[in-house]
Amino acid sequence: MNLRILKKLSKRAAPYLLLLGDTREQFRAERGASYHGLIIRDRTCWERSPCHPSHELGVQQRGGEARVCVQARAGHRYMISPPSHPLKGTIMLGAVSGYYEPEWDEETAFGALSTQVRTHFTDWEAHAANSDGPWLTRDLSTIGELFAAADEMVAERRRAA
Repeated sequence: MNLRILKKLSKRAAPYLLLLGDTREQFRAERGASYHGLIIRDRTCWERSPCHPSHELGVQQRGGEARVCVQARAGHRYMISPPSHPLKGTIMLGAVSGYYEPEWDEETAFGALSTQVRTHFTDWEAHAANSDGPWLTRDLSTIGELFAAADEMVAERRRAA
């Protein structure tokens, strides 16, 4: 997934969250001000910055973040790292949490919907009996199946109301 697809999926997921009762504030991300908290594996949108020629090539850990030092054809070296900020306009959810030292927590609308759907379709009793981990009661391997499961959750919520 790249940042452009994340933006489109967040726009699609935002109405579902309202229907499922998520009361956190929805807002659009500003450039460089929000954090998505997801792992973006598409290297075409990774952030690039020049580095000193003395840096060793390969993966480096810095501050809990993995960065990769690569060498361009012209001999220049630069660091690439996964993006931590979503694109401007990506729909985000945020709320203040905590008691003594409240902090602002935010995530993308797609990340919030994915978490809510996966939690709903997890068999937690199987987790207590089995050490392999919790079991999903439904196949959620694709984005289409995730949104179909969200449709079922909305229909179930409407029937209950």
